[in-house]
Amino acid sequence: MGSSRNLGILGEETALSFLSRLGYHLLERNYRCRLGEIDLIMQDGSVLVFIEVKARRSALYGKPQEAVGAAKQARIRRLAEHYLLCKGNGDYGIRFDVVAVSFKESGNYSIDHIKNAF
Repeated sequence: MGSSRNLGILGEETALSFLSRLGYHLLERNYRCRLGEIDLIMQDGSVLVFIEVKARRSALYGKPQEAVGAAKQARIRRLAEHYLLCKGNGDYGIRFDVVAVSFKESGNYSIDHIKNAF
């Protein structure tokens, strides 16, 4: 599968396709500012969803979602605040989700979508 960057891109594309099939609408992909980056910002009905995508090729270092610790969560919250200050949130609620994509050697994958992850 190549580098970890390629794995991350593949993970994001897989997560985006999965969430789009669930009816989520993409607002931003790889939203960047001086504070960092949010993988996906999507709309789920009347909710703005800030999504961290984690992809892994093996369980050697644990499940992908376990990589979203307290420091990463705090950074994503700050990024979300920045996004809302710049773009506004209208009458939308907000939520933080994690989408964990585990790729298998066979080419198959599994997705664990954790709503309200933090």
